[in-house]
Amino acid sequence: MNAKTMEGLAGASASVRMISTPMNIAKEAERKGDMDKMQRALNYASGLAEQAGEYSEKTSQGMKLDAKEAQEQKKQQQEELIEKQRTKRKEQEEAQKAKQEEAIEASRAEGDKDAKEGTPIGDKGAKEPSFDTAQISEEGIKFQALSQTPSASLGEQPGAAYTPSGEVQEAALEAGGAIDVSV
Repeated sequence: MNAKTMEGLAGASASVRMISTPMNIAKEAERKGDMDKMQRALNYASGLAEQAGEYSEKTSQGMKLDAKEAQEQKKQQQEELIEKQRTKRKEQEEAQKAKQEEAIEASRAEGDKDAKEGTPIGDKGAKEPSFDTAQISEEGIKFQALSQTPSASLGEQPGAAYTPSGEVQEAALEAGGAIDVSV
């Protein structure tokens, strides 16, 4: 809590409590008819009320400062957290990079060891690579070649009618007639 806030709260509280004394004196003076004494007591009470208002303003300023400090502290904590996360991520990346380099060095050393021992590269006893490989079959190569050729080279005939199995209906071609394709 800010010092201004504490001072404002204490001062306003004391001023409000002290107002009751001059107000009681003013009421007593009014009953007795002593207007001079009543006026002095009311002036004194008015001064205490103004003083309480000033302390209240001081409290407001202190609370604003408290809020501003809390906001700055929160922002600083967030920045520190972000910096910690960046540092941690950087350390993790460096550790990962070091592991990769160690793995590369280990595989190179193992490759050198195999070369020194005379192990043929295609030997079945050799370790399999740690990654997946894919091979395209002969059927896949043929299909790929066919799918890249234009449709005219596949024997399609413009204007021809085809059966559901994909065969050309020759009778319709020879007759030159139309085929009913109603569903």
